Amino acid sequence: MNFFGDYHTHTIYSRKPYVLVNHAKGSIEDNISQAKEIGLKEIALTDHGFNHIFFGTSIKRIKKEKQEVVRLSQKYGLKVYLGVEANFISTDGSIDVKDEDMKYLDIVLCGYHKTARCKTIREFFSFKVPNFFARIFGSSKKLVEKNTSMVINAIKKNNIDILTHLNSKIKCDVEKVAKEASKKGTYIELNEKHCDFTPEEIEKMLKTDVMFIVDSDAHSPAKIGKFNKVETIIQKYNIPKERIANLDKLPKFLNLQK
Repeated sequence: MNFFGDYHTHTIYSRKPYVLVNHAKGSIEDNISQAKEIGLKEIALTDHGFNHIFFGTSIKRIKKEKQEVVRLSQKYGLKVYLGVEANFISTDGSIDVKDEDMKYLDIVLCGYHKTARCKTIREFFSFKVPNFFARIFGSSKKLVEKNTSMVINAIKKNNIDILTHLNSKIKCDVEKVAKEASKKGTYIELNEKHCDFTPEEIEKMLKTDVMFIVDSDAHSPAKIGKFNKVETIIQKYNIPKERIANLDKLPKFLNLQK
C-alpha cells in the first residue's frame, strides 16, 4: 500500500522540563530525515498537548519548533506540518489548544490521555477516575454515553483534524462519533500502535461517510511510515482505499482550508 504521509509522530519535544526521561527518541530533523528517506511526501510533527502532565509541549517550544520546521522543510524538500496531539480536558468538549495557539500550528490531533490535566477538579473525579477503573472493570453504559458526548462536543467546538486512537484508551459509541466527524471533516485515525477497534465497530463506522487516516504514532524515527498492523486490518475488514485519506493521495485538513 502506498501511503503518502504520516501525520502522527513524536519528537524529543514531547517532554516537560522537570521529567528526566524523553518520551520520544528522535529530534525534529531525525523524523524529517527518516520520512524523506522512506519516500513519504509529507510528515507531521505532533507532540503531546499542553495539559499532559509529563510529556506535554509548550507554546515556547512550539515557537522554536516552527522555526526549525521551516528551515528543515526547505533543506529536505519535504512538506512538513507542525501540529500537536491535544487532549480532551472536559466533557463539555474543551481541549488544551486555544484559538490563539493556532497561529503557530498547521494541524490539530486530539485524543484521550490519562495523564492529562482536566479542566476542573470535579471533572477529574467525575470523568477521569471512572475511566481509569473502566480499564479494569469495563465501561458502564452511562460512562460510554458521557465519553461519546465529550468527543462529539469537542468535534463541534474545535477544528480537530484527526481523532487519535479512538476507543483505545476510553470507550465511546464510534458510530455516533463517526457521523459527527464526517459532518465536520475530521478524520478518524487507524493507529499503528493503538488500533483496537472491534470488527463490529469498523462495520458501524463504514456505514457512515467518515474518512480514515493511517498514522504510525511513532515515538522513534525508525517507526515512521510503518503501518504493518493497520495494513492487515484494512485488508481483513475490506476497508475501501477511497475511505483512507492518505492512501494513494494527500489528505485535506480542516485547519489548512481556513
